Amino acid sequence: MKILGTLAFCLATLCACTPPTDNTALTRATVRGTTVQPDPVEAKIRSLEKAGQLKVLSVRESFPPQFDLEGAAPAIAEVQALSGAK
Repeated sequence: MKILGTLAFCLATLCACTPPTDNTALTRATVRGTTVQPDPVEAKIRSLEKAGQLKVLSVRESFPPQFDLEGAAPAIAEVQALSGAK
C-alpha cells in the first residue's frame, strides 16, 4: 500500500511539473490596411485585439496604414484575407 501511495504521489508530482503543450504558437506578421474608409482590416484587427487574439505591436502611419501584429496563425490569416495579402 505504501508503494502504491508513493507511486501515485510521484506521478502526480511529475504531471504537475510538466509544462503544457501549446499548439497555438504566436506568429508575427505585417498587414497592410485598405484605402476604404472605415477600413475593414483595421476594424477586424481592433475586434480581434479586444478579444485577446491579436496584439498590435506597431502601426506605421502610411496610407494605407501598416500593422505589425502578433497572434495565433488563424487570427492573422483572417486579417490577411481581408487585406488581400497572401
